[in-house]
Amino acid sequence: MLASPWLRLRQAKDALTAGRPEDAHQLLQPLLNEGQRRAVKLAREVMRAYVAGGEKAIRADDRETAWQKLTAAESLDSGGASTASLRQSLVRLALAECRAALEAGNPLHVIELVERLRGRRAFHPDFDALETAAQEWVLAQEMADRGDFLLAAGTAERVRPRLANVPLCGLQRFQESLQTRHEIYRTAAAELSDAVEARDWPRAANTAAKVVAVAPIHREARNAQFRAWDRVQPLTALYTPEAEIVPLLASPAEAKASTAALKRFLLWIDGVGGYLVCLGPRVSFGQAMADAPIDIPLLADVSRLHAEISRDGEGYMLESSRGALVNSAPITRAVLKPADRVTLGNTCQFVFHQPSEISPTARLELVSGHRLQIAVDGVLLMAETLILGPAGQAHIVVPWLCDTIVLYRSKEGIGVRIPGEFRVDAKRELNRAALPLPSVVSSEKLHFAVEPVGPRF
Repeated sequence: MLASPWLRLRQAKDALTAGRPEDAHQLLQPLLNEGQRRAVKLAREVMRAYVAGGEKAIRADDRETAWQKLTAAESLDSGGASTASLRQSLVRLALAECRAALEAGNPLHVIELVERLRGRRAFHPDFDALETAAQEWVLAQEMADRGDFLLAAGTAERVRPRLANVPLCGLQRFQESLQTRHEIYRTAAAELSDAVEARDWPRAANTAAKVVAVAPIHREARNAQFRAWDRVQPLTALYTPEAEIVPLLASPAEAKASTAALKRFLLWIDGVGGYLVCLGPRVSFGQAMADAPIDIPLLADVSRLHAEISRDGEGYMLESSRGALVNSAPITRAVLKPADRVTLGNTCQFVFHQPSEISPTARLELVSGHRLQIAVDGVLLMAETLILGPAGQAHIVVPWLCDTIVLYRSKEGIGVRIPGEFRVDAKRELNRAALPLPSVVSSEKLHFAVEPVGPRF
């Protein structure tokens, strides 16, 4: 039974006096819906308390709370002078944040921020230009990762005139890195072409590694790697690029470490794609940063350590204190179910899959356009087995396979089961074999490679 209007007004006043405008708002809402005059008058005081709270949050550099206060205030007095002033302050700060992100060389943050601002009805004439500049910058990054360095350089140059009132140091660093990577790529790609034409597979393996180091999703170089690895023992000394290029693979010493203690590895499947495979029972998600020991480093607007997923006998548990949604519902802890859509931060989304009834291994599919620090097609949370095969209960679908291929854990590390004869590097195997890292596996139907992941990825 609802309290009397007089009592609700009294309780709302007490809540407001105690500094709890949210409680006062909740108490007043039924009276506001009925058009109670005294409630409307008190609601203006609640609105002013919200605005004061938003201004305090700005001074504490807590803009998310300030936006929440503004939204609540505008629900009581949309378009009022006080709320308009708070909104203008937040828009100016958002504009400064966009410019700072571009100065620092982080265009993806600008795209996500502008998208979030539009959802909050925040507009400024400079937002469109900054967003377009950020989009072209991200496009240039993707072109460079594919090896299209001339197109990337031209696209990056188009960004420059769009950055009015933005220091160009971040763009300049990116353009300089393009030049460095292009020089390495141009020499290595020519050498790779010669090596493949001459069927000099040891040299082809080495030069393909050089190309992939500066253009990680260059399809021809990846294919050349598979062909070379299929014919020769892989080189134990991986190519280390110039200092400007951050290495993503393990050092030779790390590559020789026992796979029994392995936490993650990269799986490249010819004709299918690349995957990051996580082996630990608990994996962390966070922003991709050089000094952040994150299992799944995201190029997204998320915290340094944003969330964790843990696996036990009951399933997978998602935990986050930094803002997460499961199927649009806010959570701090939630058990994940197949097809659940998880949102980290404001825009980074992935879908949780468990395609096999006989294996609890899960697959995470990024669906929001974000990516990891190295371009892969998905993330696998591997339990005891990882199944490659035709559509159905395969964790990675390989449409042309008739039989399944299984990666599995053993005391020695990772093993592979393939019906019949196959090769691991240059060694012939039958039905099953241990899988050292790095190595390439070749069978009649499929070629794939596994590589260790270095600590900086």
